[in-house]
Amino acid sequence: MNERERFAAVADFEEPDYVPIFAFGGAPGMSGGCMKKTHHRLVETGMPAHVRGVWRLDEGIEGVESWRRYWGTSGPIGPGFSMAWGEEGFKRSRRIENGFEIIESESGAVVRQVIDNNITYSMPDFIRFAVRDRESWEFYKERNMPRVFISPEEMEARARELDERDRPLAVSGGGVYGFLRGLFGPEGLSLMLYDDPELIHEITAWRLARLRHYSFPLIERLKPEIVVWGEDLCYNHGMLLSPRHFHEFCGPIYREQCECARENGAHMISVDTDGSIMEFTGIAEPYGVNCLHPCEVKAGNDLFKLREQHPRFIFMGWLEKECINEGNGHMIEPEIMGKVPAMRKLGGYFPNGDHGIQPLATFGNLCKFMTILHEECGNPEGEFPRTTRGL
Repeated sequence: MNERERFAAVADFEEPDYVPIFAFGGAPGMSGGCMKKTHHRLVETGMPAHVRGVWRLDEGIEGVESWRRYWGTSGPIGPGFSMAWGEEGFKRSRRIENGFEIIESESGAVVRQVIDNNITYSMPDFIRFAVRDRESWEFYKERNMPRVFISPEEMEARARELDERDRPLAVSGGGVYGFLRGLFGPEGLSLMLYDDPELIHEITAWRLARLRHYSFPLIERLKPEIVVWGEDLCYNHGMLLSPRHFHEFCGPIYREQCECARENGAHMISVDTDGSIMEFTGIAEPYGVNCLHPCEVKAGNDLFKLREQHPRFIFMGWLEKECINEGNGHMIEPEIMGKVPAMRKLGGYFPNGDHGIQPLATFGNLCKFMTILHEECGNPEGEFPRTTRGL
């Protein structure tokens, strides 16, 4: 099997030659590199420096394929082009104040974050958001209208290059709650759902129109294996908005987006949302979503219970990322063996770390984690040194 066939077999609850260690960039687990300071830590504790896969928030990832070869992991490819771009955006100014970096935008947004956050990443403090009322929304919308468009001829030429792919292709759809939260902030949005629902409906209509123009045609032409979008609409105890509000404001976009994906042969329609997915799984599935990731452990997710309730739903992640941190090596084998063998038998599961690698990780622990995980997945890939189980 090639990577495309192997992915489809797992997603379709069939038996692959082996289970890939597969994930998306936004929540890569152990599959897609790590932040720069974490990478330095892995090299410092023994990983060869030629193994790249270094994330920077401002530049994306560098050298991810060398990471995948070394650790025997995989991930989807993207189209490599979009249908529209050239938005004017907003000018930003930066300054250091009391040991933090302050970023101010023309939109009115103000962010306070640790210095060098692009190579570390801790959650910034969003002091003021870009949209606060109808006037600020109109300004935001005007600055985010594309001004350059791909020609039909160029789109077809680029698409033909992907027709004979041997890796799964992922096309990004459009989140709804995540987009709104990014505009207003979680508190501001929660209030706006009650104070000015007409404005929220107007914004979601604008969002859907953009998807119809710039996302759906890609899905229709490329026939991707995966359609995925980010929401982060769950916290450690569950959803950040009520099911009623989800159905009213998010549901119409979910329904149309899932229909487009399903009609064009997508094996996986996935939503990236952190936190507890115990309620959201049942909310999202009727619209056509058939996967959630990364299934974080500390949020109390129980995939055994969810598998009983949703027998044809795909899950990803669910292995505690902290077990590869220094001093936690004894946690690795129980974590993997308590979940992966049973979930594999039930099908539709891509095992992996539940979000990303933390700065306290060590090369030795990552080798141990990958050794056991690869063995349990029947996965022969990777150049990393295998360890002896039980040590």
